[in-house]
Amino acid sequence: MTERLEDVRRRREVIDEIGEVVGALRAIAAAHSTDAQTALDAISLFEGHVSSALTRLAMPVPLPRTEGPGLTLVVGAAQGFCGGYPARVAEAAKDMAPRGSGLLVVGQRTGAMLSDAGITPVWSADLPAAARFVPALASAVTDVLLVLGERFPGPITALSGTDAPGLPVKTWAIWPLEPRAPVKPDKTAAPPLTTLPAADLLRGLLAETLFAEVARTIMQGLRIENKARVAAMARAQTNLKTRRAEVDQHYRQARQEQMTTEVIELSMGKQTP
Repeated sequence: MTERLEDVRRRREVIDEIGEVVGALRAIAAAHSTDAQTALDAISLFEGHVSSALTRLAMPVPLPRTEGPGLTLVVGAAQGFCGGYPARVAEAAKDMAPRGSGLLVVGQRTGAMLSDAGITPVWSADLPAAARFVPALASAVTDVLLVLGERFPGPITALSGTDAPGLPVKTWAIWPLEPRAPVKPDKTAAPPLTTLPAADLLRGLLAETLFAEVARTIMQGLRIENKARVAAMARAQTNLKTRRAEVDQHYRQARQEQMTTEVIELSMGKQTP
């Protein structure tokens, strides 16, 4: 039996309203992804300055303890509406994080999924909604990593989605950094002017290097979360178009049936209510 015309009309209005919300979510996510990419360029610039300062300091960098499971920084998703991405990060954290490592989880939704699986992180926070909030979070995460390093000795690993097709989840080392080729000091250049003891300055620069890596990891995680949301909203818009076409067909059928009923009643001399 064909649906009542008013019911079909209301369904069509609801689909249009949902379509407006989905379109707005897609636009907002795309803007956040673009902002995060711009911020990643700024982080690279900052990292270059810190690296240059370490080179000019020309001091041997002490290697941290690498034995032990270390720490794993998991950057997942804060919200929904991004398909299966939060669950994929949670599953990867269960399977790919070094056994015995301390988990730091950024992203409330992914953290909740890990908690449901019986995994309790040693520290957690939500992923910011916008790129401008990432530096403050990265500073807090860096401080926590420095404190927890004594409790969980070993390397610091990051786990998050990547830019490859399908946004696969991968792990990579963020500390210690990959060894770089030694730079020969320029004997003709004047030594840098410093106001701190060399050892204190070195520790500070190493902390800034770690901060840059953490900020990059979180910013990239924010970008990937929003890319996943853009893709999910694009799929939703495609499904809504299909549903709208189906409802339009039902609407035409209901309208035709109503008109036919009215013509029959008029031809029989009846008045429609």
